[in-house]
Amino acid sequence: MSKGSSTRGGNKKPTAKRRSATRGAGQGSASPRKRTPAASRTKTASPKKTPAAAKSRTTSRPATSRKSSAKKPSPRGRARPHRTAKRSTSRHSLPRRIGSLLLRAGAVAFVILGAALVTLILYARDLPPVGDLATARKEPRIEIRASGGEVIGIRGQDRGVPVDAATLPPHVIGAFLATEDRNFYHHVGVNPVAIIRALAVNLRAGDVEQGGSTITQQLVKNLLLTPERSVQRKVQEMLLALKIEAMHDKDEILSYYLNAVYFGNGAYGLEAAARRYFDKAPAELTIGEAAMLAGLLKAPSRYAPTADKDAAIARARIVLSAMVDADYISEDDAATASFATLVDLDPEESIGAYAADYAFLEARRLLGDIERDIVIETTIDYEASLRTARARKRIAAEDDLYTPEVQTAAIVLDEDGAIHVLIGGNDYGVTPYNRAIRAKRQPGSVFKPFVYLSALEEGFRPEDLVDDSRVAIGDWHPKNYKDTYAGMVPLSEAMARSLNAAAIRMQEEIGRDRVVATARRLGLDIDDPGPSLALGVTEVTPMELATAYLPLSGGGIPASPYIVRRITTPQGGNLYTYKPDTADGPVVSREVLVAFDYMMREVVNSGSGFRARIQGHYAAGKTGTSQHSRDAWFAGYASGLVGVVWLGRDDDKPMEVGGRSISGSRAPATLWSAMMTASLDGVPPREPTPYVPRRRPDTLLSHLASLLGVERPVKMGEETPPPRTDIEDLITAEPAGME
Repeated sequence: MSKGSSTRGGNKKPTAKRRSATRGAGQGSASPRKRTPAASRTKTASPKKTPAAAKSRTTSRPATSRKSSAKKPSPRGRARPHRTAKRSTSRHSLPRRIGSLLLRAGAVAFVILGAALVTLILYARDLPPVGDLATARKEPRIEIRASGGEVIGIRGQDRGVPVDAATLPPHVIGAFLATEDRNFYHHVGVNPVAIIRALAVNLRAGDVEQGGSTITQQLVKNLLLTPERSVQRKVQEMLLALKIEAMHDKDEILSYYLNAVYFGNGAYGLEAAARRYFDKAPAELTIGEAAMLAGLLKAPSRYAPTADKDAAIARARIVLSAMVDADYISEDDAATASFATLVDLDPEESIGAYAADYAFLEARRLLGDIERDIVIETTIDYEASLRTARARKRIAAEDDLYTPEVQTAAIVLDEDGAIHVLIGGNDYGVTPYNRAIRAKRQPGSVFKPFVYLSALEEGFRPEDLVDDSRVAIGDWHPKNYKDTYAGMVPLSEAMARSLNAAAIRMQEEIGRDRVVATARRLGLDIDDPGPSLALGVTEVTPMELATAYLPLSGGGIPASPYIVRRITTPQGGNLYTYKPDTADGPVVSREVLVAFDYMMREVVNSGSGFRARIQGHYAAGKTGTSQHSRDAWFAGYASGLVGVVWLGRDDDKPMEVGGRSISGSRAPATLWSAMMTASLDGVPPREPTPYVPRRRPDTLLSHLASLLGVERPVKMGEETPPPRTDIEDLITAEPAGME
C-alpha cells in the first residue's frame, strides 16, 4: 500500500484487530489499566482523541453496546461513574475547604477589627476628660433663699448633699440595681449580654422598650456627654465607661451615679429627691420610698408625684416586683411596702417658686452667664407669702365666683422697692407664667387716684364738689354702676364711691394731658386713649401699678422694685450686694399727699374698699373692676408697705357666674387685707397726717342741698339725675360695667 493510501486509511473503519484492541482498552476489566510505553501510545488512540477517533471508537463497540446505544442513554446511568468520582474528590478536599473558610473568616475578622480600632482611635480623640466626677456637672446650682434664710427655690441642678453608697441600706441600693443594672458588680462598665438582650427585645417590639446601658454608662451620659443619640456618642460612652471602671471601684461609681441622676421636680441626686418627696435623709428611706425614687428614673416628668401621684405609686410597685425577682427583698416586704409618708405637695407650699423665678432672672441680669454655684438672698417674706397663699385658697373656697379659671397675682413692696410678696398665679405646678410681672391688664378704677391726684395738684381740695350726672362726650355715653348718679358730691366721696361720671368730668376739666403726665411721673408708661382714660382702659402689669403707688405711700419719693439683696458663693464669698438708687427728690409734694392720703383712706373707711381694712393699721387704697368684670383689683398701702391684688382669667373672659360677677370690692379687697395683715406682722403702725378740710359756705350749702335732695339747676338738654344710691348697696352689689 502506498504511503498516500495509508494516510487516507486513517478514515476507514478499524479492522477487527483494532476493534479488539479498542474494546480491550475502553471496555476492559475492572483492574487498573496499565500505562503503555510512549512508543506504544503513538500507535494507539491518544487520551486526547480527535472527534473522528471518538466516533470510530463508538462504532466499534460490541453488538450489545450498539443495541443499547441505539436508545438515548439514561442520565443516571451515564452520570453515576462521574458522581462517584466527585464524591471521592470531595472527601479528600474537605479539610482543604474548612481551612479555606477559616482563612476567609480570619481575614474578615481582621478587617472588622481593624475598622473597629480605627473607629475607636478617631472617636477617642474627642473624648471629654473624666476629671473629678464629684464636681462634674452640666449646670451650676443656684439656691434661692427668702429674707429669713428659707430655701424658696433651686435653679440649675439641685444635687443635694453627696451620698456614699456603702452607707445606704441594702434595700435602697437594691431598688436601683434591680431596675437599672442587676449585674453592676459583675461587669467592667459595658455589658454585651444586656446590649444584645435589649436589642432583641426592641426589635420584637418595634420600639425602644429596654435599654442596654449599665449604671456606669448612665453616669457617663449624665455627667460627661450630651444627650445626642448617635453611633459616635454611644462609642464614646462605652470608652468612658471602661475608663471610669479602671479608675474607680464599684461603690464609688454607684455613689457618683446616685448623686447625679435626675428625679424630677428639680431634684438631682438621691439626697435632694429624698428631701423633696419624703423630707428625710436617704439612709432613712423605707422599702416603698426607695422603690418610688428608683421608679422615677424611667421618666421623671411622668412619674414624679408632683405630676401624677397615682402613676408614681404604680411605677413603684413595678420596681418592688423587680426587687423580689432579683432577691433583694421578699414577697412579704413588697406586699407591705407603704407610700403614706409622701410629702404633701400642696401648691401653697411651693408658692415661692414665682419669686424664685424672678430672682433667678434678676441674678442673670446682674451677673451675666452663671457658670458656678451661687446663693441668691432675696427680699421675700416667706411667712407672709405662705399666709397669703393660704388666704387665697380659703377665699376661693368660700366664694363661688372665684372659680378655678380665675387666676391671682399679688405683690407687696416696701417704700424702698424691696419685694416682700410676689405671687404670679394660683399654682406654679400648673402654670409657671408669672402674671404679677408679665400680665398687662386694664386697671379699671384703680387708675382714678391719678386723676384726683392731678386735680389736687391743680388746686382742688377733697371737699370741693364735682358733678356726678350723666355725661356725654361726642358719641360716647359712659355710665355709672346701675346707671345711677349722685349729683354734686365732694371729690373725696366721688373717689370713695368710684363714680365714673364724676371722674370723667374732673379729668376733662383739668385736661387729660395733665393726668397722663402725672401717671408717667409716678412710673406708668401710658398714652392718652381719649376720655376713657379716667376709667382705666390703658393696660398695666400688677408690678407696674404697685411701683406707681410707691410714691403715694413714701412721701412722694419714687423707688425701683428689687428682689435680689445679695449674691454669694456657697462658701460665703460676696458676688453682689444691692445698693439703692439715689432719688432726685419727691415727685409729689407733701401738702398734696396729705390731702390725697385722706381721700384714699376714705375709700377704705366708708367707701367701696371697706373689706380691705387692716386691724391695727390705717389702710388706704382703691378698688377697680374693668368692663364686664374681666379684671378685678385692689391697690393700696398701709404703714410703709404697698400692695396690689389682681384677679382675672388668662383667656380674658368675664368672671361671671349666674349673672353675678367678681368686683374689686369683694375677693380682691378681702385678699389684700389678709396679705397686708400678714406682711405687717410685727411692723409698728404708722399714724397718718391729719387733714383739715377747708370750709367754704358755698361749698357747704351746695353739698347740704345735694344731701337733702334739693334739685339743682339742670342745664339745657340734660336729664334730671335720679336720687342718690345708698353707699352700702353700691359697694356690696356686683358692677355691671366699669367700676
